Amino acid sequence: MSGKKTNKNNKITKNTSAKRSDERTSNAKSTENKNGSRILPVIAGVVIIAAVAAVAVTRFGGSGGGEDQSASRSSSSDAQTAGAVVIDTSEIGETASYYDYDADGTTVEVLAVTASDGSVRLALNTCQVCQGSPYAYFVQEGDSFICQNCKNVFSRDDIGLEAGGCNPVPVTEDNYEESDGVITISSDFLDGYKESFTNWKKA
Repeated sequence: MSGKKTNKNNKITKNTSAKRSDERTSNAKSTENKNGSRILPVIAGVVIIAAVAAVAVTRFGGSGGGEDQSASRSSSSDAQTAGAVVIDTSEIGETASYYDYDADGTTVEVLAVTASDGSVRLALNTCQVCQGSPYAYFVQEGDSFICQNCKNVFSRDDIGLEAGGCNPVPVTEDNYEESDGVITISSDFLDGYKESFTNWKKA
């Protein structure tokens, strides 16, 4: 009798183990299905984002960007063609403004200031006698401009008018054009004074 009971118990144990094993397998498959159902939308989302990014790069990073840069370079080139130095007269006041021109590697500087009557005066920032000296440039002190080489002093009312002597080299109406409040100075005129600025060492 005890032998038969043992066999029955063994069968029950085997059946219970089999059921538990089946339950674990079923739970594992259920978990895999749930995880799979969660992962699929994430993968689909990543694929969609990548596709949108690729389209954006093609549209905005390709030929469109190149056209914008080309337009920017063209504008710069047009400004150079229009004139060597272009000055907005609204920028000019009692305190001098300075504008640099590159004459084949040599800086030629223009100074612009208003006289006491409000008129615009233009000159090259070098002394007509001292030009060529490293210190032949002017520093403004109040209403006066002082040559740093010969120390001669000139009123801002004389800038752009007086020729000869130690005055700043005048830039007259023959050397520039004015239209709609914009002054354009001739590059030929500025190139002609390249040698006057070769040794120039403005502080």
